[in-house]
Amino acid sequence: MTSEMTRDWLRYVCKENGGYSVPHLNDTLYLHFKGFDRIKNLDEYTAVRSIFLEGNALESLDGLEHCRNLRCLYVQQNMIATLSSTLPTSITVLNLSYNDISDLENIGRLVNLQTFVATHCKIRIVKNILGLLSCPYLASLDVQDNKIEGDSDELIRMLVLMPSLACLYLQGNPIVGSLRHYRKRVISQVATLTYLDDRPISALERTCAEAWASGGVRSEHDARNSYKAAEEVKMRRNQEFLGNLRKEANMKRMELALRGRVALRRAAIDYAGSSFSLTIKTEPRELANARFTLSQLCLAS
Repeated sequence: MTSEMTRDWLRYVCKENGGYSVPHLNDTLYLHFKGFDRIKNLDEYTAVRSIFLEGNALESLDGLEHCRNLRCLYVQQNMIATLSSTLPTSITVLNLSYNDISDLENIGRLVNLQTFVATHCKIRIVKNILGLLSCPYLASLDVQDNKIEGDSDELIRMLVLMPSLACLYLQGNPIVGSLRHYRKRVISQVATLTYLDDRPISALERTCAEAWASGGVRSEHDARNSYKAAEEVKMRRNQEFLGNLRKEANMKRMELALRGRVALRRAAIDYAGSSFSLTIKTEPRELANARFTLSQLCLAS
């Protein structure tokens, strides 16, 4: 059974989640797992920046065109098959996982997109994701567990043309298995990449991958040995630097201690040669007796 997104219901949900009954004052809408089959009545929510719509029965993303300040849209676990041509171009984060989408038509409109997630969808060929090339700020791309297959060279060419790509998740697609030396090829070709699938890309791994791409296994082996040798030299230099710091600190402490001893000797000599005498006056016997008697009385009471 589906639910209708009415104006009164939207105001109620905003209040329930710590928001405001005045629509344009809200910056986040929590509309997940409500059974909606259509987005509507959001024309007054012009200041909203994040919308959570996962776990509904949506087949379309029409109805968001008035949310001109929208940054993050989470619509995973719906029944969306195509991207709406009216999505706000301000979106920077879009999660479409577990939907029926097979073609990223209209994705190129989202020129500010930085993070795109579309795992467990129905994308089958590289051509269907080429629209992402129109998203110059895309830094994180996650299309794991789709059905992407075909020309692996086309995939590499696409990745190379993405100027901001830093994190890439491709596991679970047939094209990964068909691409020989998949990890080395992707790392060596995409210079901006820092994270691939299940682990980050270390400096050593990138050095070896680039050497392999230019000269094969032998070059990779030489690059690995050179990198390790350079790291050992760097470590020895760091150790020597720290050792010198410790020596300097010890010498300064010894110098300060010596100066202190010399100063004390001079003070003792000056004092011995002076006519200054220290006399301590004792209190009268009567006052001492009176003080003792008073203390005994206080204890007795």
